[in-house]
Amino acid sequence: MIAKTLSAICITFLLLATAYAGPVYKWTEDGRIIYSQTPPAPGVPFEVVFEEDIAKSSVATANSGSSSSDSTFEERRQDRKQKEVDKKVLEESNKIKAENCAIATKNMESLTSRGQVTVKDGDVYRKLSEEERQAKIQETEEQVKEFCS
Repeated sequence: MIAKTLSAICITFLLLATAYAGPVYKWTEDGRIIYSQTPPAPGVPFEVVFEEDIAKSSVATANSGSSSSDSTFEERRQDRKQKEVDKKVLEESNKIKAENCAIATKNMESLTSRGQVTVKDGDVYRKLSEEERQAKIQETEEQVKEFCS
């Protein structure tokens, strides 16, 4: 646990430090994960964890001062906020979908486990005809497909 936390902190510092320094390489050596600004020896498989086109960012900064950096920062902040909102909406949607799935599954069990099904119409209880019951079963099957998949 501590090692993972320490690794995450090191990665964060590496990524922050490399904003001006260039790419960061990642590879495994003797069971250890290594991060470096220098690529490993030839023949060692690696991946580029962070790479920024320094020439582009230097030109943009020189041409527009700090406003480009500020607008890029603001765009990233807005993107991050939008992703958080999207995540919350998706979580809520999945929660509602799971609740609807449970209800549809329970309704299907009620419709298929008994011969006669009684429903409440306003203040009056009545038994469904076989045609009505089959129509309700078909409707509930569609709900199960929609909410439980």
